[in-house]
Amino acid sequence: MSNQAEIYQQELLREIKAIPPEYVPNLLKIIRLFRETALFGRVSRNKTEEIKDKYPLRGLPFTYVDPTEPIAVDDWEVLQ
Repeated sequence: MSNQAEIYQQELLREIKAIPPEYVPNLLKIIRLFRETALFGRVSRNKTEEIKDKYPLRGLPFTYVDPTEPIAVDDWEVLQ
């Protein structure tokens, strides 16, 4: 490892040690996201597939037929 890289690494460790413990989990998330995006140039394929699996209808067109029409009117006991 080059001398400059070691200096940056030591500086980074000092900064990490200065972080309050309650913020360390968030810092870890930031570092992992940085690694995925900066080192690989994009979000990993697995993350993209997870998003597609989680939201399978994302990006599909939809239409509101009558958005102001009341729904489940028959279920309201007060209206009976």
